Amino acid sequence: MRCRVACCAAAIEPAKPGHLALTIHKQKDRKTMLLFYSPFHRFVHKVLVAIHETGLGDDVELVPTFPFRNADGEWVEGQYDISMLNPLGKVPTLTADDGTVLYQSQVIVEYLDSISKANKLYPAGGPERFDALRRLGLGDSIFDFAVQMSMEGWRDEGARRLDLYTWLWPKITRSFDFLEEECDGWSDFDIGDVGLLQGISYLDGMATGNDSLPENPCHDWQGRWPKLAAWFQLSLQRPSVQVHYQKPFEGDASAQFHRSKVEQALALAVRSGA
Repeated sequence: MRCRVACCAAAIEPAKPGHLALTIHKQKDRKTMLLFYSPFHRFVHKVLVAIHETGLGDDVELVPTFPFRNADGEWVEGQYDISMLNPLGKVPTLTADDGTVLYQSQVIVEYLDSISKANKLYPAGGPERFDALRRLGLGDSIFDFAVQMSMEGWRDEGARRLDLYTWLWPKITRSFDFLEEECDGWSDFDIGDVGLLQGISYLDGMATGNDSLPENPCHDWQGRWPKLAAWFQLSLQRPSVQVHYQKPFEGDASAQFHRSKVEQALALAVRSGA
C-alpha cells in the first residue's frame, strides 16, 4: 500500500553541488531511489547490507539524516526534517522510483528484496522463512534494547534510570545464551543474519570494554559467548558489511543538501500521484 505524501508549499533551498562519496557500488549519473538514513557507521546498518546483497547499489542514493546530533556532535534536531515524507520523522525512510515512500527498516529491506537483482534475503516460504523472520525479530529487539540504553546515557548521571538497565540486560543475555547454542547450525546468509548483525554490532560498540555502563554483563561478550562471537566476526567480512561498517561517511551531509533531497522526493511523489 502506498504512502500518500502531501507536497509542502514552503520553498526549500537547493543544495550546493556535490555528491555522496560513500556508495554501495560505483556511482551512476542518476539513481532512482533515495534512502534517508543516519550515517553513523559504528554499527552494521541492515538496510545498507540489504542494498548491497540485492545488487541495488546503483539504484539508491544515500541521504545523510541526523535526527539529533550530527557527525561533529552538534545538536541539529529539526534541521533534517523528513516528517513531510514520514509522519514518524524517523530514519530509515526510502523513496522508491515510483514516488512510494516506505519507512521502518523491516519494510524497506523486504521491499528491496522484492526487487532484488542478486541475492534473495527472504526464504520463499516454509520453516526456513519463519526461522529467518524469528531471528530478524530477535536481532531487531536486541538493537532496540541497546539503543534505549545508549540514549539513557545522554541523561545526566544522576538522572539515569538504573531500573531500565536491570530490566533490559537479562533479555539480552538470555538472547545471547540462546544464540550461542544455535549458531553452529547456521549456513546460508539471510535476513535473520542481517538483523542479528545490526543488533549485535550496535551492542558491541556500546558495551564492549565500557566500564561506565551500568550493570554491564557484555563488557567482554565475545569471551562469554565464543561461538556467537566467531559467527559475528566471520559475518563482518561480507562485502555488504565491509563497504560501510566502521568507515566514515564522505560527502555532502549538510542540512541544505538534505532539504533539496526532501524536495526531490516530494516532487516525485506529486508527479507519480503516490
